[in-house]
Amino acid sequence: MERIFKGIDFIERNMFEPVDIHDIARASHYSTYHFCRIFRAVVGDSPKEYLRKRRLTIAAERLAGGENSILDIALACQFESHASFTRSFKQLFKMTPEQYREKADPFRLIYRDQFSPHMLHHLQNRLDMEPEIVTRRETRVVGIARQYNEEDLNIETLWSAFRPEVFQITNRVGRDAFGIYEAYHERDDSVAFSYICSVEVKDFDHVPDGMIARTIPARLYAVFRHQGPISYLPETLKYIWGSWLPKSDYEYLESPDFELYSPGTRPDDPDKVLFLYIPVCEKS
Repeated sequence: MERIFKGIDFIERNMFEPVDIHDIARASHYSTYHFCRIFRAVVGDSPKEYLRKRRLTIAAERLAGGENSILDIALACQFESHASFTRSFKQLFKMTPEQYREKADPFRLIYRDQFSPHMLHHLQNRLDMEPEIVTRRETRVVGIARQYNEEDLNIETLWSAFRPEVFQITNRVGRDAFGIYEAYHERDDSVAFSYICSVEVKDFDHVPDGMIARTIPARLYAVFRHQGPISYLPETLKYIWGSWLPKSDYEYLESPDFELYSPGTRPDDPDKVLFLYIPVCEKS
């Protein structure tokens, strides 16, 4: 968690400078991909969204204080124009900067406070869930990769699209399905991901057109049981990254983590059970 807070401190120190996600990740000493994955799970926003909301919060405070013109505040907070600032401000606070300056009522706003150790303490003492530590065998999978940005992953939609295609995989083994997270490339000031809907196969001799093959390596995993709708998954992830991992005897390995779905369940099933496999190693 010290590494995540280094990233947050970097954001706070450079609030009024041009900053991209790769700069923030470097400050945390994580790769951009893994920093974004962990940051979003713990903080609740992607780094890009967190930075945007923090800047808008500061802008709102300056508006209430009567500082400078709206354009000066917008430019100081790294918005390109009055129009882009107004659009973002209204999206977050449901009113224009001009309307807010006139009312100057901070209680009408939902500020994005700086994420702090106090918030982390609340998170760490709110949930209690012990994982099973297992060494999992190497697994070959075949499936379809879908690309997404930090804010727009919809797991239910991805699995609904994959379900009719799975019958093309003729050498399938067992009935489990695997949702694998991995990075595919970085662009501008953001990182893009891919999520792979896949099933286990005995070999890679028959990979259908449009599908990809992956090998999940044999290694040590912390396995968490999540029961309920996928929409509740962020709370489980917050607990894993923000509570269990920092207090455990294990460290996270920068390797793809995945979800394992048992047969007969769907991502939108309110009683569904899935298992989250987080690659770990014992702390030295």
